[in-house]
Amino acid sequence: MAVIKERPTESYTLERDDVYKKAKELTIRTLPFDIESFIRKQGIIVHKEDMDNDISGYLEKRGNDWIIGVNKYHAPRRQRFTLAHEYAHFVIHKELIEREKKHFDTILFRGKENDAVETKANELAANILMPEGLFEQFVKDGVRNLSDLADKFNVSPAAIRYRAYKLGHIKEY
Repeated sequence: MAVIKERPTESYTLERDDVYKKAKELTIRTLPFDIESFIRKQGIIVHKEDMDNDISGYLEKRGNDWIIGVNKYHAPRRQRFTLAHEYAHFVIHKELIEREKKHFDTILFRGKENDAVETKANELAANILMPEGLFEQFVKDGVRNLSDLADKFNVSPAAIRYRAYKLGHIKEY
């Protein structure tokens, strides 16, 4: 059983705060964050599709429509992270995606080789689904088992483990 230590710091990104403010305006549940409803209420189309196992999802602009595609064969909690990750691309890399027309993600939280674009999308996705302040509060309140934290945020244990690592609660990912 994996457990993590408490860490007494807290910070937020502007993008995450903007997302949470908008979610509250749209009356979207934020724990666990209802990422799919949030995305759909902004007019972004969500498709769950057949994809090769190594493709998690994509963000694409078709005409005037923005579409996030998610691999329907991946576990639901992984799909949630993919949705948040692709939405993060929409927020912070929209102009880049418009030029490319379509952006595929073949890896999410899969190691140290992510480039800056993927790293930034992963960070915002993690901030949306597992906000640092709330993560820290759960740890402070004694929820330190990775599986229990994954249940609280409705994400995979791998996502929680990576988040715990990035927040300094564990030494290795």
